Amino acid sequence: MNRNLAATLLLSLMAGISQANLLFNGDLDRVYNQEIVPGFFLPKPDQWVNVGTRAVTGPYEDELSSEPWAGPSPTPVTSNGFNVTTGAVIDPDMAVFFKSFTGNATNGAATGHLYQDVAGTAGLIYTLTGWAGAEANYMAADSVFALEFLNGSGSVIGSSILSLTPTLQTPNNLAFNYKLYTVTGTAPTGTATVRARISMIDGMANPAGGGQAFVVDDFTLTAVPEPMTMAALGLGALVIARRRRMKK
Repeated sequence: MNRNLAATLLLSLMAGISQANLLFNGDLDRVYNQEIVPGFFLPKPDQWVNVGTRAVTGPYEDELSSEPWAGPSPTPVTSNGFNVTTGAVIDPDMAVFFKSFTGNATNGAATGHLYQDVAGTAGLIYTLTGWAGAEANYMAADSVFALEFLNGSGSVIGSSILSLTPTLQTPNNLAFNYKLYTVTGTAPTGTATVRARISMIDGMANPAGGGQAFVVDDFTLTAVPEPMTMAALGLGALVIARRRRMKK
């Protein structure tokens, strides 16, 4: 094995790692039926966990739902729409709609979290990428993409959080002012699980009314070794190649 071949194999290995999406249902197209109040159901994204609370009245289920109108261009056009509860093929391109207007003075500000946990490895660099947008009258204290690193006991031992607020509602002549966002973080020692999280924090109904949607779609979570680890792997490959040449 010569140096060029060793380097090529290493690069191929790293490309394979970096391109693999670690999330299941990252395009949010697969849904299940969630009971919101007795007898009333709405779809939510399969394999994702959602947690809704209001500051005064506590936990509730209507903080978000999966909607076919929430992920138009420029988000990728996907075609995996399926309801795992009913077994029915549905609109192929679903997205998630966070409902800030469910927060009010009576029930308190509304917070909604949508997240998925995957097995994690200390030392890897994780990158969460996804689309988010909001209408002009959306009101919330913050909206974030986050990577959280959990140990074997389920405690958060590190995080990387990106606030979307500075640019989320900046007009760009696209539906819902959609933009592509990325957050990156390195898993610390002790990491057992990586959590990809999207959150609406302290949403409130806008007294002015109008469009108040916060929408998200099409997520990928990828991982690559740190540069020092990559360098060590490259050096190891070259050493192996050199030893094989010397044996010939």
